[in-house]
Amino acid sequence: MLKVIGLGNILRGDDGIGPAVIKELRSNTGKWPLKLYDVGSDAFSILEHLVASEPVLIVDCAKMGKAPGSVKKIVVNNDSLEYIDRMISLHGVGFAEVFQMAMAIGVESACTLVGVEPKAIEFNTGLSNEIRSAIPKIINLVGEEATKYAEKNLNH
Repeated sequence: MLKVIGLGNILRGDDGIGPAVIKELRSNTGKWPLKLYDVGSDAFSILEHLVASEPVLIVDCAKMGKAPGSVKKIVVNNDSLEYIDRMISLHGVGFAEVFQMAMAIGVESACTLVGVEPKAIEFNTGLSNEIRSAIPKIINLVGEEATKYAEKNLNH
C-alpha cells in the first residue's frame, strides 16, 4: 500500500500544501488504497517511512524556479538527490541527508516526491489561490501512483 506523507507548516502559507493534500485525501477515503500521514515539518519522521518496505510519496512545497502552483513529480534516487536537496528544506535538515540515512540503515522504500512551487511562505497567510488550484492535480498524481503500486502487487 502506498504511504502518502504531507510535509509542511500550515502556519506558513503555501508551505502547508502537504498537510492540505492529506486533509483532502482523508475526505476521499476508500478511493485508493493509501496510508496517509501529516508529519508537519518534522524531517526525522520521514526517516521511519523511508526504511519501511512500502512505497512512499511525499508532498511538499518546493522552490523549483517555476510559476506558483506548478507541480513536478520526481522519483527519488541517488541521481535526483542533489536536485531535490536544493528544492526541499526539511526545516534544518536536508532531504538528501535523511534519504542517505535511510540508505545507510539498509532498507529503502521506493520514494517519489511531488513538489509544488509556492507563491508565498509567510506566517498566517493560508494557501495562495495558485497552490489551492493545484490540489486536484496533486490528488490525480497520488491516484496514479497508488494505482501503479496496487497493480504491481497484483502482478506479483
